[in-house]
Amino acid sequence: MKSFNLAKFLPCAVLFANGRTFGGVIALLMQATIVFWPVASRWAFQLEERKGIEALLDELSEADGFVESIFRGPVAKIGRAA
Repeated sequence: MKSFNLAKFLPCAVLFANGRTFGGVIALLMQATIVFWPVASRWAFQLEERKGIEALLDELSEADGFVESIFRGPVAKIGRAA
């Protein structure tokens, strides 16, 4: 939740931290105009949100592979015996 607050107040810092130098410079310019600050903030928030979703999907795919490997062994043995 802390990174979402950082995305509100310092969107350029979030983009720089994620290795998006060009995006960070653009966000810094948007912050300087103050009018486009909400746009930069939304951009950084979406980046953080997307990163969290990708991490969750990676975790779920790893768990799916584990379950698949558990059931793959006994089913293969039964198939060979029949």
